[in-house]
Amino acid sequence: MLSYTVPAVTVAEATEYTSAAGVTPQPGVTDLIRGQRYIAARFNSRWLSEWGNNVVPEAVKHAIIEAAVIEARTPGVLSPVSTPATDKVLVGAGKLTWERVRGASGPDAYMPRSAIIDGLLAGLVRSAMGGVSFLMRA
Repeated sequence: MLSYTVPAVTVAEATEYTSAAGVTPQPGVTDLIRGQRYIAARFNSRWLSEWGNNVVPEAVKHAIIEAAVIEARTPGVLSPVSTPATDKVLVGAGKLTWERVRGASGPDAYMPRSAIIDGLLAGLVRSAMGGVSFLMRA
């Protein structure tokens, strides 16, 4: 399982990964630990296999870096404070209509989502509903 306090990714690893893809901004130490805390909070209870913080799978490291980039762009975005009374959901598409929703639940109810992170971790975690998460391409 990922630690909430001991970094699993170095700044050098993050710089190598993001530079190869031309991603900016480059995440720093604080962004990396916030990204790791997000991944740990969202997935620690759903990993399909056990591993220590010092032997983190490469896809998990990349997911941490992707989360860190999101955090570097908008500090605090990975740690939203949400309540069922204030949550809204899009119910229209033409002229964007929002409706209040009460009672959101489940492990991912208040977590921001990223298709890249979900894709990197597909097959490594159980879905929030208990099955295995798969990414399929047509």
